[in-house]
Amino acid sequence: MSESSARASTHRPTLRALLDQMLEATMAKDKAAVLATFAPDAVFTDPHYPNPEMRGLDDIAAGLDWGFLGMERFGFTVVGSFMSEDGNSGAIEMDCEHVLASGRTLTFPQVFVAGMEEGLLVRVRAYEPYGPGGVAMAAIRVQNWLLRLRRKTAGGGRS
Repeated sequence: MSESSARASTHRPTLRALLDQMLEATMAKDKAAVLATFAPDAVFTDPHYPNPEMRGLDDIAAGLDWGFLGMERFGFTVVGSFMSEDGNSGAIEMDCEHVLASGRTLTFPQVFVAGMEEGLLVRVRAYEPYGPGGVAMAAIRVQNWLLRLRRKTAGGGRS
């Protein structure tokens, strides 16, 4: 093996390049290419999915099947990235513009915090700037309403 071949065989992508590859494959709905960026025991966490914490390639593949079925088009525009000194962990900030299978467009900012080992993603966590849904959101709204009511009542008694 020549010296240049040896160097090429040991070359590993940067975390940013790996994340870009994962996003491009997701936008192309290429499940095999997305899975090729993850280590066999990787953990992918995203609150948008029915199973928000997917462990291992089988769970991630099932999540992708669900996501690809419900989405006409994924759109990710990276607006910034922050990588650790060793290059094995970091975050990318992006603007998302997805189109659901129903035709509805979803636009929101999102951050992925990720880590890699031996040239593969071992963890990816998605963060969005909005609170929880369902019962948790209902409880938060009730608490906020009670807080506003207490402030009004306390303020009203001082006039």
